[in-house]
Amino acid sequence: MKKIIIFFLMILSITIFSEEYKPYLKKNTTDKNLVFSAQIKDSKKIISIYKENKKLVYVYGLEGEKAEKIIVGNANKNLFKNENEIPLNENNNNKLTENFILFKVKNYTYLISFYNNYGVKENSYTLTVAKNDEEILFDKELDISTVYDNFFNTNFFKKLPYDNGVVAYYVTYDWNIILFKKVLS
Repeated sequence: MKKIIIFFLMILSITIFSEEYKPYLKKNTTDKNLVFSAQIKDSKKIISIYKENKKLVYVYGLEGEKAEKIIVGNANKNLFKNENEIPLNENNNNKLTENFILFKVKNYTYLISFYNNYGVKENSYTLTVAKNDEEILFDKELDISTVYDNFFNTNFFKKLPYDNGVVAYYVTYDWNIILFKKVLS
């Protein structure tokens, strides 16, 4: 009987939790926990990231609707980061900063990338989903005009642990050419 009650409470808490978080663009919500939101380019799908204490909650789906995907990210468990700096010219005086946030669930990887081009060219964001750290299932640019980012330049991001080769693919710029680079574990 005790196991049934615990199971019922678990189902109830998951249901309540999943209804609490919905994908929203910043302009359409006043939720103070929203730290990142963007719309997929040429799509109606939204990515929202909410900060709850020491956790990040990734929410994906149509704006204001029940989320298609919710991932609760915990640092050192399924939430990691990576950073990279790439020179944009031979003199190394113009650099591109790449920041990556990684949510890992079972054999799927959800990677949000931010490319800070320091005015040399337009900043950009992407969402990449991979299966088994090998097969890229989804790789789309986010619509820069819809991006709300109160995350990548924060202390919370800086304090996240590096992935240390957890994810196999990152989208990286190399002299303005997009390449896939395998990160060995």
